[in-house]
Amino acid sequence: FLENVRHNHSIGRAVKSFHVILPIRLEQVTALRDCLLRLCNLADLQLVLPFLKPFCWGQLLHSIRFRHLDLLSMNAPHIVIAEFLGYHPGIAFLSVDVCGAVRGPCPLDGRKLPALCDVSAPTRCVMHLVSNNPISHVAALQLSKADLVPLCTLVTSLSMSTANLTVLQLEVSPTDYTPLDSLVRHIPMLRALKLTEYALSISYQAPAGQRRCWKDANAWGKKLRHLRHLNYFALRTCLPFTRISGDTNQEYAVIGLWGGRELPHPNLRRIVVWYWHGMPQERMVFWERRLSSADQYEWVKTRDIDHPDASLFV
Repeated sequence: FLENVRHNHSIGRAVKSFHVILPIRLEQVTALRDCLLRLCNLADLQLVLPFLKPFCWGQLLHSIRFRHLDLLSMNAPHIVIAEFLGYHPGIAFLSVDVCGAVRGPCPLDGRKLPALCDVSAPTRCVMHLVSNNPISHVAALQLSKADLVPLCTLVTSLSMSTANLTVLQLEVSPTDYTPLDSLVRHIPMLRALKLTEYALSISYQAPAGQRRCWKDANAWGKKLRHLRHLNYFALRTCLPFTRISGDTNQEYAVIGLWGGRELPHPNLRRIVVWYWHGMPQERMVFWERRLSSADQYEWVKTRDIDHPDASLFV
């Protein structure tokens, strides 16, 4: 493709979306840079280049300009991304990886992007991005020990920084038994919520055991109902979801309490659970609330997948 773009400029002008995801280090950036310079009408750009040094990132992106770019996904150090964003204020969707700043604030702190509505970033960085921009969709990622911000602190910061937040993805500690409490208190307008239990190896804590906040299905359902505008809820856990893993009847009993059979949630329509299903297997189940022939709402399993791919957990 790089050769075709180099010899046929019409191909470069026609490209709207460009994704490069490499499993190994790129030794030379010259050919890729030459290609980027020819993609003048690019709207979506994704670059995942592992182990590329900051100096090489700078070489790759120096003086690169895309007039129509509105989606950027990149694993470059944030000091490189901050400079790149300075020339692309129209970015609406931003996904970044590990910050790279050893000391001091994230280089993205204070960056104003008036069109930015959707951001995925390490927790300590996302709080600064939200405070300056009209963001409604946030994925706060725990990528290192530096990102281990208490959930109540993160949620309070987000609520004070924006009134637009409706979609939230959080990585939570398995030993946090009240993750919904802060959300109910500070971000009650949420429409979609995804919770993932992060790896305990990040925080060097003792094993979490079998206790989880969501296991008290009745109490969990009551808290979900306080998020009255919630339409979609997803959970990923490293534990079995039910006593007999994969048993649809037991899943139905839990989902029914979460979504409320006798006292239905006012808006919740979809629930996805990704759980441990026996070594080394995982399973993802999809449930939807549908209107039955008796004009009553019932929760129906629409799909279950063994060995699921992370791309399905959306």
